[in-house]
Amino acid sequence: MKKSIFYIILAALLMGSTFPIQKLGLNNINPLAYTTLRFFIAFIFSSIIFKFGNFFYSSILGIVLSIGYISQIVGIKYTTATKAGFITSQYIIFIPIFAYLINREKINKFQIIGLTFSIVGSYLLSGGINGFNIGDMLMIICAISFALHIVLITNFSQKVEEKSLLTFQFLTVTIISGIFSLIFKASYNINAISLLTIFYSAIIGSIIVIFLQLKHQKNIGSNLTAILFLTQPIFSALLSFIILKETLNATQFLGAIILILSILTANSKYIFQKNNKGEFQ
Repeated sequence: MKKSIFYIILAALLMGSTFPIQKLGLNNINPLAYTTLRFFIAFIFSSIIFKFGNFFYSSILGIVLSIGYISQIVGIKYTTATKAGFITSQYIIFIPIFAYLINREKINKFQIIGLTFSIVGSYLLSGGINGFNIGDMLMIICAISFALHIVLITNFSQKVEEKSLLTFQFLTVTIISGIFSLIFKASYNINAISLLTIFYSAIIGSIIVIFLQLKHQKNIGSNLTAILFLTQPIFSALLSFIILKETLNATQFLGAIILILSILTANSKYIFQKNNKGEFQ
């Protein structure tokens, strides 16, 4: 259990690292083109390393992930980055619903407390939001899609081998993103910096992160995974400070602390778990 918790936190750290990296790359390329190239590269490497695997389950994951990414990319044009970050992070609200409906996974009292505080922490870390528009609605669709993706990963990885769920998932995202990039006439002009960030996002943010999720989520469940993934915006904020020189104000710093406390609360059942000798592990 604790080993899986560690690897899911590692996945969150790696995913968090892609945000400042992608921000550097997106300065010089259309977001839809970026997403298409990212998952095309992930598809190529995955097909070489893991072969092709299961078509049916992988394609479902790919469709859900595509909806999340495309609604996020289009929606961010009509809302602020702050609101987008906060609304997207609220996938944690939808995960317990999907987890129960699909996996009959019940949420425990520690996770309920952790989820409640996480909403407050996410709000403060985002800097607060106001107003509501079509962009915000698309971000809600994005949050629902990401929540469903996490729950389906837990479900499908219990049915088939983890590595068989990667390649066709990436191919599906590539095809759907590619179609939308043509619809919106996205430019594929790219420079060296953008290409490097695409490779990083493809290998680290897609292949490694999703493989770690497939490997370890089934051991801890979707609800705990959701809370552990709240470390992602914290890691992202830290790396954004190091790479992009972005800083947090006092309110945002308080939000980060509350998020950490919510994660510890949700994990308290495992942190203070006793072994057969009655000792804390």
